Amino acid sequence: MPLRILFKGASTVIWTSFMKGPRTDLAYPRVVERNLLRRGLPVRPEVRAVPAERARMMLRTWETEVSQLSPDVIVLHCGHMETIHVFIPRWLERHVRGTADRPGFFRERYRRRLLDPAFGLLAKLQKQVDLRVPTRYFDRRTRKFGATLERYVRRSRTVASPLVLVIGLVPHGSRWDTWFPGMAARLEQMDAELRALVQRVDHPDVRYVDLMPLYAEHAARGEEACPDGGHFTPQFHADVGDLLTAEVLAWGEQQTHLDW
Repeated sequence: MPLRILFKGASTVIWTSFMKGPRTDLAYPRVVERNLLRRGLPVRPEVRAVPAERARMMLRTWETEVSQLSPDVIVLHCGHMETIHVFIPRWLERHVRGTADRPGFFRERYRRRLLDPAFGLLAKLQKQVDLRVPTRYFDRRTRKFGATLERYVRRSRTVASPLVLVIGLVPHGSRWDTWFPGMAARLEQMDAELRALVQRVDHPDVRYVDLMPLYAEHAARGEEACPDGGHFTPQFHADVGDLLTAEVLAWGEQQTHLDW
């Protein structure tokens, strides 16, 4: 029986830092798939990650994903998107930065002459606000995120008790320092909430995956994990994939239904 793995999150799951690389630039879900196949283990990965995805959107789709797929392992990489903006809403971010916009004479001029300049001005205003707003302003947002993701985890665990791996957050790249001056503190706050969530669920098959040791190793070599600001380099993706593979293998060896 193949191992089913569901990967959930935003663009951090599927994009590499500075896109348009070669086919060897694999995001970590593909790295996990490759590692398991090399060991001769059947695997069926399902990557359901959407750019700018937030936890509340994941909760809305859990029935059509977890209930139908019944994954053995669920990998959650969440919380990053919630830390980026101070007040710019998700729908506007998706409208401006989305990659599914249609071509057309008026559409392209609207984006180039109106939407992009207006968003740039809004981003500059947000930067000034971000310099002055204390981190405690985001306490409510962080608590709501934690409660939403915890509900997702608990409900997902009702479908044949999968292993749930909650991936920790790492600092953003220096490229974003100017635009999001308060993001570093928000990331720390959100990562603490992820750890607290796992502690609240309090089950050995709901685990926090700490990426900071990998981040420190790359930093010691002078390598930035997210040179574009928010997405991992192919090498960091590879290391994350290896780390997740080890977690999955250790768990899978104890599962009789997999016949490993």
